[in-house]
Amino acid sequence: MIIFLGLLFILFMTASVFSILSVHRDIPAYIFITKLSMAIILIVLLIGGFIIADRFINNFNYFHISLFFYLIIIFLTVLILYMAFSKWKNDFRSISAILVPITTILYTFSLFFYTSPRYMIVDPGHNFMIFHIILALLGEVLFFIGFASSILYIIVSWQLQKKSSLQYVNRLPSLTVLSNLTAFSLSRSLFFFSAGIIFGIIMVVQFYGTISFGTPKEILMYVAWGVLFILWILSKSHLTSNYYLSIITIVSFVVLLTVFIAGNVIITTGFHSFR
Repeated sequence: MIIFLGLLFILFMTASVFSILSVHRDIPAYIFITKLSMAIILIVLLIGGFIIADRFINNFNYFHISLFFYLIIIFLTVLILYMAFSKWKNDFRSISAILVPITTILYTFSLFFYTSPRYMIVDPGHNFMIFHIILALLGEVLFFIGFASSILYIIVSWQLQKKSSLQYVNRLPSLTVLSNLTAFSLSRSLFFFSAGIIFGIIMVVQFYGTISFGTPKEILMYVAWGVLFILWILSKSHLTSNYYLSIITIVSFVVLLTVFIAGNVIITTGFHSFR
């Protein structure tokens, strides 16, 4: 396991370094190494996933915190590679310079929890549970993509206002591309997060005859859904400028992430709690 985690760390660091270098120097080999590293990371994650999946299937009532990090990291890896070959491929160089290093930081942070005794009790053990977890986490990851694109939007806006380095700005996506990426991420995030919540409600209604127990974690999920819905409305209705939408998205993500992390540290009982 140590070799597996160490290999992933080296690959993530390699991808991060070359993704950043590709923005500063227009050398095709840099972006190629970034894509190749992320592709190898995905393969290694999938191989490791067979081991994690086997443990999860054999102990379906327990959801270890390392599996939580694993799902988020593999979703991010898949989305990064998707952008490398989709309609976003022309702007992948600059997008990867944000997404890959942040994913690397998240992976490095996760290393402190692989030997943690903390786990979540999956109750009830329903077939819908895996759909609930995967869909909700995918919604959260897409929210993260919107957060990253919003950061890029702010950076590009500032650089254009200062007009200090047009050569550097030209290597970044246009404001139109970034605003479209934010809108794309928010809409998909709302869709998958809503689907995850619906599966969760169905399970609770079937087993307990109620839609919610009013636990702090459940309240946080509903608040997060409300925030995503408001952000989606703002992106569709153009009630505010893309610049302020980016600021609101960044602040919303940071606040929700902070509360979520604090909640998992402090709250150790009830639904959605790592004990």
